[in-house]
Amino acid sequence: MRIIVATTHTIPAFSGGWTTPLDLLGSRHQAMYVIRKLRASSRTIEGIKCVGTGDVGFLTGPWKRAERYRHTFVRQQFRKSLIKHFHKFKADFVLCLDSDAGYAAMELQLPYAMRFHSKLCDTDHTTQFDLLMKNAVFATCCPETHIPGVEVLAHNQDLSRFRFNESKTAERAILLTSIDRIHEPELFIEGIMLSRTMKGDIVGTGSERERIARICSKTGGRVRCLPPVPRLKVPDLLTSYQAGVATVLKVSPVVYQMKVNAYMASGLYTLAKPWTHIVHEAPDLVSTFVTAQDLADQFNYLSENWMETLETRRKARDWINKYYSVEIPRKRFDEILKEHFPEAN
Repeated sequence: MRIIVATTHTIPAFSGGWTTPLDLLGSRHQAMYVIRKLRASSRTIEGIKCVGTGDVGFLTGPWKRAERYRHTFVRQQFRKSLIKHFHKFKADFVLCLDSDAGYAAMELQLPYAMRFHSKLCDTDHTTQFDLLMKNAVFATCCPETHIPGVEVLAHNQDLSRFRFNESKTAERAILLTSIDRIHEPELFIEGIMLSRTMKGDIVGTGSERERIARICSKTGGRVRCLPPVPRLKVPDLLTSYQAGVATVLKVSPVVYQMKVNAYMASGLYTLAKPWTHIVHEAPDLVSTFVTAQDLADQFNYLSENWMETLETRRKARDWINKYYSVEIPRKRFDEILKEHFPEAN
């Protein structure tokens, strides 16, 4: 099928809102993106046409006066682009990753489905939201989105891209992350500096990136703050590391962190907070930490006993490929499409 993915915040080639929808669709479907907050442009990224309708020039906001008029104009630009490319692309339907994209498709009377990619805001629970759900062809959500009555479809990436790496020593750890308060980059830095020999890299971007980069610059090279890499280059990136770290505040009883799946598929030993999803599902395949000293102790253990972790890392690879295979949600997604678009199958 031909599917337009409509979204507000996705960053092409980098965001989870790019990686997992495209991995879900795979080669069986053709996709293009229309992105509300991407700078106005039209380009092809990873072979996928991507149209941005965001602020540019004098429309860059907010305006001190008449902000509501600017917002309305930009909102209309997104809608105009969406309907234009729906017909030009000859799309079968629009897959909306958030409520705002869904409202646009609904107002345009385009066939649309919801694939909620993140938690809803309190303002989403309105009569208008009920109408959005009623008019959708179907709706699914990712783990932790928590929308009553909406089917959860696993938030998996294609793990076949990743190569298992059998390093002889454990020398370097990685934190793939959004660099912000919630993901605790400073805890990673402190853990590295308290360890005896481990070095580490923070790879990503976010609201705290400049501040964290300044802190890293004072570690004598032991911790580096590196720019994010496109999703298709992450597998090569991970071959340079032995430990994969997942830091995050306890924002919910169980926190899903997709990076963990990539770590395990690549043969990295995974260190995670106790509330990370993998700790609840496969506790024997990972180790946990809470404080920076806990993390340092784990690094020290890996440095001194690295070869003893090989069997665990191999089991972790096999487990993650079995239970987080992208073929699981792909199969269910295709069943949903056959149910709602029988003429297209």
